[in-house]
Amino acid sequence: MARQLTLIPARKAWQLDEKTKQVGRRGIAEARAALNAHRPGDPTRRTAA
Repeated sequence: MARQLTLIPARKAWQLDEKTKQVGRRGIAEARAALNAHRPGDPTRRTAA
């Protein structure tokens, strides 16, 4: 399974502003943390006691 999506060519060049990039990075980090917290059978997973 590929770990990265294949990009398709864009019709025009565009850029995201820094605030949008930060929001996106924060959202990705939160999603990864949530997925890792619920990974079945992971002995390194921390659970609240």
